[in-house]
Amino acid sequence: MSSPILAQALKDQFGEAFDVLAGSIPTFTEAEWQTGRSPFDGPARCVAHALLCAEYYTRSDRAVFMSFGKPLWQMEAQELPTQARLSAYLDDIRAMTMDWIDRVDDVGLDQPWGEDGRSGLACIIYALRHLQHHTGEACAYQKQFNHPQDQWG
Repeated sequence: MSSPILAQALKDQFGEAFDVLAGSIPTFTEAEWQTGRSPFDGPARCVAHALLCAEYYTRSDRAVFMSFGKPLWQMEAQELPTQARLSAYLDDIRAMTMDWIDRVDDVGLDQPWGEDGRSGLACIIYALRHLQHHTGEACAYQKQFNHPQDQWG
């Protein structure tokens, strides 16, 4: 039996993106963290959106958008999840993502996943691309506020 080389490579890439995103969270002051307009502008909204979507991709359950009591796009700045809450949530979502990839595994990468019939590989790559997009966005907010950024792996 061969080892799941593609699944492991995907897990490695997700891990690197999660590492960079996790490193960005504590760099902001509370005031910086809460800046930005709805729906997804600013560090807190960007990070929360990235993680909510990462959870959504692993579960295909729209209920995740209520994970913080109400949809992110309806929250006022003071209602946004704290840095500590999103750091803990990131750890949970990282584990869920790795479990998702393990469930699909190399064997299932060419099998339909979800309602639209896309392959497991297409779904996982889309989720990775989305996470990387918003991780880069979080890094841009770090630059905007003159904070050092973690190095990409």
